[in-house]
Amino acid sequence: MDEQHKRQKQCRTDWMSRLPSHLQKLPLNKLAIPGSHNSFSYSLDPHSQVAPDQSREIHAVVHMFGAPGRDVIYRWSMTQNLTAEQQLNSGIRYFDIRISRESSSGKVCFIHGLYGADVIPCLEDIKKFLDNHPKEVVILDFNHLYEMGTEHHSSLLHTITEIFGSKLCPYLNMECLTLEMMWGSELQVIILYHNEIVSDNPFFWPGSSIGSPYVNTSDIPQLLSFLDKHKKENDAKERFFCWQGVLTPSAQTIISHFAKSLKEVLAGKLAPFFVTWVKNGKSVNCKHGIFMMDFVEMADFIPSVIDLNY
Repeated sequence: MDEQHKRQKQCRTDWMSRLPSHLQKLPLNKLAIPGSHNSFSYSLDPHSQVAPDQSREIHAVVHMFGAPGRDVIYRWSMTQNLTAEQQLNSGIRYFDIRISRESSSGKVCFIHGLYGADVIPCLEDIKKFLDNHPKEVVILDFNHLYEMGTEHHSSLLHTITEIFGSKLCPYLNMECLTLEMMWGSELQVIILYHNEIVSDNPFFWPGSSIGSPYVNTSDIPQLLSFLDKHKKENDAKERFFCWQGVLTPSAQTIISHFAKSLKEVLAGKLAPFFVTWVKNGKSVNCKHGIFMMDFVEMADFIPSVIDLNY
């Protein structure tokens, strides 16, 4: 690795700590933050059972075809190649989290079509990164939660609190939420948790704290048009806003490209168009918010988002 590449990599690893002083005083939702879609899908197990986020029809197909059916789901559910540690070192600061309790083991695991890794060790890896980079801040958005009763939510929230401890940022007025404030209080973790159980817990942010409009399409022009129509919404002062640069395969898309993958057919083709849309944000007053996409290593996505801050 040459010296320039090393410097660029280090800048992405510690990009928040390197922001100019006037940006350190802005509310966090006024910064441009790189995020990953289905952040932990790199951990999916192609041999696992079908996850509860899938329809009955998909469950029936896999029951009928077995391993070949799971292989198709795996190739079309995988949205990230980089591990959480690699994403963090590359500059990702927003993680899109989908979880379910696994019935046989009782563990809470990441899911997307299939089951992935146990949540707890992955959160501990994030904690280690934050220990080594005390001025970096992460947003963990637990937005799809399956097969979990009140006791399971309570147990997970307790474990999250134990892992991150004093790094957890309490639910605050967004105008107070600046890097300057967080650094001064040694806070590094914002947990968004989309379940009413957090309504009385001051250390977890409710799902209403983020807007994340989604269009169910596999068409690039339709996605970009949808994003254009929402440009005014990211000016909301009281919440985060997430730009989803994500295409969703229809059943017909998968059938037509049965032997291929989400990355080959959709994500790889979208990446340069979405990154161009991101870069154009500077000229159309659309240069802040959380930006997320699949396979975040593609098309200079992460440095392009970070650059919006300058």
